[in-house]
Amino acid sequence: MKHTPSNTFVRTSLFVAVSLLAPIAAAQSTASQEDLVEEVVVTGKFLKSLQTAAEIKRNSASVVEAISAEDIGQLPDVSISDSLKRLPGLAQDRDRGNGSQISIRGMGGMLGFTTLNGREVAILEETRNIRYDQFPSELINAAQVYKTPQAWIAEGGVSGTVNLDTIKPLDYDSTKVVVDLRATSSELGKDVDDAANNGIGQRVSISYIDQFLDDTLGVAIGYSGRSESIATQRAELWNYGDTWHNTQWNSELGANVIAPWGGSALVRGGEDERQGVMGAVQWQPNENLEIAYDGFWSSFDISENQRGFDFQISNNFDNQWDLISTVPTAYTNSNLGAGAVDLISGTVNLSSLRNLNEEYVQDDELTSHGVNVKWSQDLWTVAADAGISETSRDKRWATVRTENSAPGRATFGATNDGRMTFKLLDASLTDTSTNNVANIQVQPQAEGGDELSSFKLDFTRDFDNGFVQAVKFGAAISSRDKFEHGQIWSQSVTQNAGAAIPASAIIDAKSASYWSDLPDYLSVDRNAVINNYFGGLKNPTPGDADDLISSWDVSEDISAQYVQLDMGTEVFGLALTGNLGVRNVETETTSSGYQQGEDVWVEVTPGNWQPQPVVNAVSVDHDYSDVLPSTNWTLNLNDEQLIRFAAAKTMARAPVNMMSPSVNLNEDLWGSNPGESTSGNPKLDPFRADQADLSYEWYYAEGSQFAATLFYKDLESFIARAADAETVVSNGKEYKVSRPINGSGGYIRGYELLWQQSFDFLPAPFNGLGIYTNYSHNESNVEQFVPLNSDYKAGLTGLSEDVANFTLWYYLNGFEARTSYSYRSEFQRDINLVMGEEGMNDAEGYWDLSLSYEFNDHYKVYFQVQNLTDEPYKTYGLESNNPNHINKYEEFGSRYSVGLNWKL
Repeated sequence: MKHTPSNTFVRTSLFVAVSLLAPIAAAQSTASQEDLVEEVVVTGKFLKSLQTAAEIKRNSASVVEAISAEDIGQLPDVSISDSLKRLPGLAQDRDRGNGSQISIRGMGGMLGFTTLNGREVAILEETRNIRYDQFPSELINAAQVYKTPQAWIAEGGVSGTVNLDTIKPLDYDSTKVVVDLRATSSELGKDVDDAANNGIGQRVSISYIDQFLDDTLGVAIGYSGRSESIATQRAELWNYGDTWHNTQWNSELGANVIAPWGGSALVRGGEDERQGVMGAVQWQPNENLEIAYDGFWSSFDISENQRGFDFQISNNFDNQWDLISTVPTAYTNSNLGAGAVDLISGTVNLSSLRNLNEEYVQDDELTSHGVNVKWSQDLWTVAADAGISETSRDKRWATVRTENSAPGRATFGATNDGRMTFKLLDASLTDTSTNNVANIQVQPQAEGGDELSSFKLDFTRDFDNGFVQAVKFGAAISSRDKFEHGQIWSQSVTQNAGAAIPASAIIDAKSASYWSDLPDYLSVDRNAVINNYFGGLKNPTPGDADDLISSWDVSEDISAQYVQLDMGTEVFGLALTGNLGVRNVETETTSSGYQQGEDVWVEVTPGNWQPQPVVNAVSVDHDYSDVLPSTNWTLNLNDEQLIRFAAAKTMARAPVNMMSPSVNLNEDLWGSNPGESTSGNPKLDPFRADQADLSYEWYYAEGSQFAATLFYKDLESFIARAADAETVVSNGKEYKVSRPINGSGGYIRGYELLWQQSFDFLPAPFNGLGIYTNYSHNESNVEQFVPLNSDYKAGLTGLSEDVANFTLWYYLNGFEARTSYSYRSEFQRDINLVMGEEGMNDAEGYWDLSLSYEFNDHYKVYFQVQNLTDEPYKTYGLESNNPNHINKYEEFGSRYSVGLNWKL
């Protein structure tokens, strides 16, 4: 779905107008019935959840968004991110069609921070980004998004802090048993051969909550399991107008022409399986003492086949581009020089044409345990919390490639929505006489892990009266060790070289699941081909130069102390409450890895000189400290309206993988993409920002609210990879090295609007209608470095200027229907990644639908659809900034589920 700037302006204007006028009209309608209606009866689970979340927001001491248990799992929520994305200012990234990461206020995942039951957990990603698909939505009871910090909240988020809560069994007053069964179907699953079970999947969850010993001991346990098919189809053009662009002079046009240097098309099929277990024990023998344990375990396994083809365009400088008459969409691009044009379609000579049969497997596991003890006596409360969490990730990506002996020529272009089209003119991908097995590439086979232990001690002293209502102070320590050990290798054919692929090893010579304007390709039995041509997939012993350079270990010790005053008074007869605090944080890191200098030539045999890598182990210590003041104030204008103001200094630590001390001089000097080195920087300081928020909230009727928030962040420092970032001296020579560095920041500012309206004042049957909608606008002048030879300045990763969510719900006599739309405008992908990920993500809009019927207090059935309009995932070129240049285009299709919910 393509949105123009004018459409965005219209949508924004309409939202502002409706948001400002609708609450007034609704309040007047409600007021006119006050004498007739003494109590509003809440009907519908979704409305109850919104009311609970609104009360949390209303009573919070800072700017907070929340979701409650009734909300989670009611929409097609594969992960908790599907619930979080509906909150104001939050947007979601998808992976294989599922929600994976969250962006707060237009800032990417690396500027956010996530806790589970108030404590940080170990991380699966090599960065610090949390993948929310590791948290089954059925096992999460509530979530809060703290957009403004308080001193007692752990530091780590510039954009905000997300806290996820599991069940506390003593919050319930009776035995609860809930069983949920679902069958799912992927729209593309029936067409993708490798999709598990033809696209059919399942989800099962069961929860049990009970109380014992006169309701002083509570126990809760929950299980969630999911098996879902992977079925996507993708086409992409490589680095179309990106920083390492491919430009050549074309005499026919009399101009420099920019074009991709290749492309690929893949069908992805397979299965992802997720399991989760939650447990909690809560003991409260008296009103003074409470002891609680919570445990969480989850596993997330991906087994995926990727089949298709790729090609590279010839670098024949004399006649590289043979245009089809004219360039359909040509325009001047100042980044490429005067008169440069973009090639949207054309006929090109190919230097390479290959079949791809790839495998990707990933096994993730997370465990988390925590114990909390709280003791209260008179005006004192003391709480101690200890936690241990651990993650592990094993993954491997391996591809078997054929090579076409005569790739010839091809035409490429784009459909109206930007997907690549590609036609071979004088070659075939399915002719076994010209397509020979070439090699195996494994990049990488890796294992990683993260171990984190934490302890904190908090004290609260309440006061019966006076301006200061409470004093809070405490300390926290944590220790982390995170590592990744990787192997990268290639295998050449060792037997049956040049022989045609045996017919028994060919699965299919067609691409029936693909678009009709792409060529057929060879789908082969990968294991049979590996055994026939390579004698098996070798598993080399780690330790060669490439393995060492891609391996690292980072340890991190953190200590923090804080003090906070909670205050309350009256100003002109209006209640004013607030807090003022400061948090002091010390961070010490040790980064271990390897550095590779320029190769040394060694005479292996007489007259046979070969380059040999010189690799040395290194370990680098680094420390920094931060003093983080914060204040939050709330002025209650009346029983319905309030104004909030908050200011704070915040910080977010560098992505862990960027802190690797690895340096590879050869990669920067002679790599295929100079400047795109994976070298790290163990001396990185964190992101730091000063921020201020001003918000107005109006809770004008039961189940209804309006809120408007302004925010401003002064980003003092930013972290990004830069070309020629540092000069390294080796063997008396100076080398320019690409690595992450701290650079100057800029501002991030914007506003958020929220409108929630229950139309319970309307006559039946329309009194079951309701709307929950929000819109946020974000803007920033932050310019990132580009890690290649380019003058282009990229914007802030993850920043969408416009983010909007709309939910319309209806409830009547047990029947509940909801449809939700989530939109975010285009945003910058992470330029710190290699392999061509530095493009722009096109605007996205997703529709979800949920229908359910509750027969009684025990049984409910439902039908749900995710991605109702089959919205694709698209990225386009960074430097050219041309939406017609779609680097990646991937379709996930719609997903359907039917289910039965039973509770006791």
